[in-house]
Amino acid sequence: MKISVTRKLFAIIAALIICMSGAFFVLAHEDLERLFQSYASQASERNAVQWADLVSYFYESEGHSWKHVSADLEDVLAHARARQDLPEQLVVVNHKGQSVVEIGTPLGQHDTNLDATIPIIDDGRQIATMHIYGLGLEGLYQIEKTVLHAMTLALMWGVIIAAVLALLTGALMARRMTRPLKQILKAIKQITAGDLTTQIPVATADEFGEVASAFNQMTQQLYATEEARRHLVADVAHELRIPLTIMQGQLELVQQGVRTVKPQDLLPLHDEVIRLSRLVQDLHHLSLAEVGKLELHKERVDMAMFLRRIVDNFEVEAIDHDIQLTLRVEESANVWANVDPDRMTQVCVNLLGNALRYTPDGGRIDVFVANEADALLLAFSDTGPGIDADHLPFLFDRFYRGDEDRSRQTGGTGLGLAIAKEFVEAHDGAIRVESSPGTGTTFTVYLPLFKGDATNSCG
Repeated sequence: MKISVTRKLFAIIAALIICMSGAFFVLAHEDLERLFQSYASQASERNAVQWADLVSYFYESEGHSWKHVSADLEDVLAHARARQDLPEQLVVVNHKGQSVVEIGTPLGQHDTNLDATIPIIDDGRQIATMHIYGLGLEGLYQIEKTVLHAMTLALMWGVIIAAVLALLTGALMARRMTRPLKQILKAIKQITAGDLTTQIPVATADEFGEVASAFNQMTQQLYATEEARRHLVADVAHELRIPLTIMQGQLELVQQGVRTVKPQDLLPLHDEVIRLSRLVQDLHHLSLAEVGKLELHKERVDMAMFLRRIVDNFEVEAIDHDIQLTLRVEESANVWANVDPDRMTQVCVNLLGNALRYTPDGGRIDVFVANEADALLLAFSDTGPGIDADHLPFLFDRFYRGDEDRSRQTGGTGLGLAIAKEFVEAHDGAIRVESSPGTGTTFTVYLPLFKGDATNSCG
């Protein structure tokens, strides 16, 4: 039988309430009974002292003789017969053990147990001992029973009412406390059904609220990951479809005899094969970098000389498009970094390639090397058309092209910036972009500085 968390929690609360109510009832009842017994004991003691003082007074009044003490006590009892607090029997025994006073029920015929034994004092010395049977406190005992019974009933009903109210409150609290769990369970079932947009309302700032917030973040990440996966599949399919279509068309023409196989006819096929190979290799490297499995072979590299060689390689293309390409190094800058030359070459080539691709003829590209705090800064700035602010957050996503009019020839595979970001972060660095339409674009790479001995390093 399935028992819900709400019922389990309510059962625990109910058990605690019942145990506490029972303990309170027992302790309170015992405390009341103790109070009445203490009061009765004190009343009995006071009554016995009064009778002892009265006997002592009569003994002294009779000239220190017991001869008429019994008669005097009988007179007192006779005048107070209406009272209910009179003893059943008084017996006074002198120091020799002889009974000198005996009033009330004859000795040996009383039915009441001995209630009190008290010394008789005269002139500071004990002259006898008085035994009192039946102190006459039956009325007090009856009141005690009546009051205890009434208090017990009142206490019992009070405990019952309080327990019922506590149980109702516990039931409400149990439902309220388990409500977030039910919401989470419902949301999990919705996610299992494929709804990754599910969110849980965060109504409190306690642990349940933290769980709900963490759950919402998880679903958002799952949704973003699923969207990225869908886009990746769609983009890869799109990128593969075009070269495969070209290759298929060329091969069909050859098979149909429309076109003879000549070396120059194989060049487009070879270009598409190269493009596909590069696309697969880039995806492989990007996937490794995203999961932290990219293998790096780091060396101490003089980044100024490193960038000079890359810039020189792009010099011819820049001249062909009348683009001014310059490299500037901040004076006294520490230009040493511990990097993988091959990976960083790919990063810099991607950034410079993008700058040349989108910088119009007659434009300018600046590469700047400097220090910023404890980082080595590599900035790639161009005077291209710039990028709208709406596109900036997505520039480093796979296959993203900011402008719809970018063709495959101008936009590349759409993996260059994603690879650059992952490779830089694999070096514990960061990459930033600043751009606005009409002002050009600047990509800035931050790498940790190498502060050790720079001997035996790559330039």
